[in-house]
Amino acid sequence: MTAEAVRHAIRSGGPWQRVLPGVYATFNGPLGRLHRLRAALLYAGEEALITGPWACELHGLRYGPSVTDDVDVLVPWARGQRGHGFVRAVRTRRMPEGERWVDDQRLAALQGDGPPLDEVLDALAPSASPGVVPIAAAARAVVDTVVRWTHLPADWRPRCSRPDGCPACWHDPEHHRAIALRNTRALLCEAVQRRRTTVAALRAEVAAAPRRGGALARLAMRDIDAGCRSAPECELRDLVRTSRLLPEPRWNQPLPGHRGVHPDACWQHARLVVEVDSRSFHGFGDAPARTEERRARYAALGWRVLPVSPARLRGMPAAVLREIEAAYLAGFGDG
Repeated sequence: MTAEAVRHAIRSGGPWQRVLPGVYATFNGPLGRLHRLRAALLYAGEEALITGPWACELHGLRYGPSVTDDVDVLVPWARGQRGHGFVRAVRTRRMPEGERWVDDQRLAALQGDGPPLDEVLDALAPSASPGVVPIAAAARAVVDTVVRWTHLPADWRPRCSRPDGCPACWHDPEHHRAIALRNTRALLCEAVQRRRTTVAALRAEVAAAPRRGGALARLAMRDIDAGCRSAPECELRDLVRTSRLLPEPRWNQPLPGHRGVHPDACWQHARLVVEVDSRSFHGFGDAPARTEERRARYAALGWRVLPVSPARLRGMPAAVLREIEAAYLAGFGDG
């Protein structure tokens, strides 16, 4: 098309609209989520990958920050690409290969009479395929999300966004950091727990992330390396490490001598298991029945089980620690 034809199509009241510099929609209605993602990729150019909260969402991760109209896009450092409008260009010297997310509805159409996914439909955008969005791998996506926390909602920021503070941080100077760390742990743990990535891949991304902004990710990675697989388990580990009595337990490892059972935390010599009763897992579907069966099995094998809710862990940590220490000592008394 000629430049004049494009200008005519995007005129006021015309059938097209300008979305970004050099990117036009051939309709004049509101943009949907896939329109925005595709437009961001076309603007950023070949090799670009969706990252950040949108990539977490497309990976099916539930504990990432809520997506907004803004789209984070990884671009090669040498290109010098800048963001524009709703596109935030994330320049990187470590450009990954990426993965492809496919819209389920479009996949059904493409598997019918449509062209194969690898067929080039547009010589000017050879990587573009309808309904297919190139995204960063899960490990890169979650780390990109949490280290760029200045773009995230307040509950993901370790510092108060108000220059003079707020009632929450006046009452507790560590409030914002604690909430942000909890969210960071939840997202990184979920990526591993739901097998969207491996511990090794996540560790590599955290190690390569910028020092600035990456402190919470590094803390969460230490918990994951220890074996924690949820934010409450990480908080339980924080609590246990304050004890002068308790050694480090085994985290999410097979119960000694019984490979089919993986308690949240266990102390072998005291024959003590501590499990975090999280409603996000233990309270829905058939999970309560499976939890009950597992605890009955612990009892049959001679292990004491101490359930701990995240609410008590956060609201009554001293009492919870006393209970764990008492149960630990009782385990030796039973012998």
